[in-house]
Amino acid sequence: MVLAIDPKTIAIGVFVGVYLLIILGLRELAVASLAGVAILVLIGAMFPDLTVITWEEAWHFVDFDVVALLIGVIIVARVLSHVGFFRWLGIHMANLVRCDPMKMMLLFMGISALLNSLIGATVVISLIMSVVVMEIMDVLDLDPRPLVLNIIFVVNITGMSTSISSIPTILIASALGLSFWDFLSVMWVPTLASTSVLLATMFYAYRGSFLRARPRYTRIPITPSEVIKDKKLFAFCVIMFFAMVVGFIIGPSVGLSPGAVSLIVAAIMLIVGGQRIGPVIREVDWETILSIVSLLMLVGSLEKTGVIADLSHALARWFGGNKALGITAMLWLSALISAFIDNVPYTMTMISTLKAMGRAGFDVGPLWWALAAGTSLGGNGTIIASYANIVVVGEVSRRGYRIDPISFAKIGLPLVLISTALVNLVLIAMFA
Repeated sequence: MVLAIDPKTIAIGVFVGVYLLIILGLRELAVASLAGVAILVLIGAMFPDLTVITWEEAWHFVDFDVVALLIGVIIVARVLSHVGFFRWLGIHMANLVRCDPMKMMLLFMGISALLNSLIGATVVISLIMSVVVMEIMDVLDLDPRPLVLNIIFVVNITGMSTSISSIPTILIASALGLSFWDFLSVMWVPTLASTSVLLATMFYAYRGSFLRARPRYTRIPITPSEVIKDKKLFAFCVIMFFAMVVGFIIGPSVGLSPGAVSLIVAAIMLIVGGQRIGPVIREVDWETILSIVSLLMLVGSLEKTGVIADLSHALARWFGGNKALGITAMLWLSALISAFIDNVPYTMTMISTLKAMGRAGFDVGPLWWALAAGTSLGGNGTIIASYANIVVVGEVSRRGYRIDPISFAKIGLPLVLISTALVNLVLIAMFA
């Protein structure tokens, strides 16, 4: 009876089991995905006839440039935090608008969006910018939660903007071989459309409370230079950060991938900074890195056993060559799924599916952009929709400002629905 089970069934069963462990909160993403890989390899060793994927084959499905990029940008973001860059920036921003709540909301939104688009360490940017906001709001005697939610939402939205702005776009850009500019040239329009919806939503939600509040000061009683311990190191790290951004843009023309650029910059920062920047390597989110590697192997098992090919054929029959229907279905499916569960395993599965559809002769170009947009927009639906949401909300609660799931969803879910509907129209206008 055991031999009647084929490798395809095992691959599906293990993948679904990993998904259930994650969705039900029984195990963390890294633990569940690593366990899935271990089970597949163990089954192959014990029952050769049921081999889904060997240990050697599993590594062929890992995109090491994606892994390198994630490690590099997280290190760069952490180094910038250690040298005081984000606090320095936050104080300057608050003083620039004389601590006016409405102007601070606009400015912090814009800077958070820009940093996330250029660095791509979504969790790190969300957390650091939120901590800076909380410290500034404590000084001004204002509730930081509206600004914190604003940062979470805009970071999730701008996750679709560039080839390095979030894990899904990193994976998509790597799969298609797209450069920073290739991605930005298409996604800037949907990103701006979604950001306009966010602005309208936040202004409406806080029109009678935060936006009308009067801060204790019109200028932060701390000079920006006070948060910088080593000015030379600070200047060097800021220069290296901009060098990394330039490297992302021109790197492909000189044979340097985004992963190589980020690791080179990170290595230089670590060597020059030494003991002055602290134990940055320990602060890398190794759990996320392990999750990405394990999930790539799991999706590889689905690809090897033909599950991805079957899924691609089913989607091809469903869409029937109708671009507008395909864009709409992919966008809404991605947004709704990503609003309730982690979007990384879903994105990996759909990347392999769309590649299979492309090899079969279908025009899947617009569907890639719908996938990138949907996975980013869906992250605003609920607290559990992304790592950034969970980490930031936990830190805010730890500091005494509780954001409960219902309050988050009251703003997040309508934001997802309205922004997805608008982006749907934008993508159809662009491609259909």
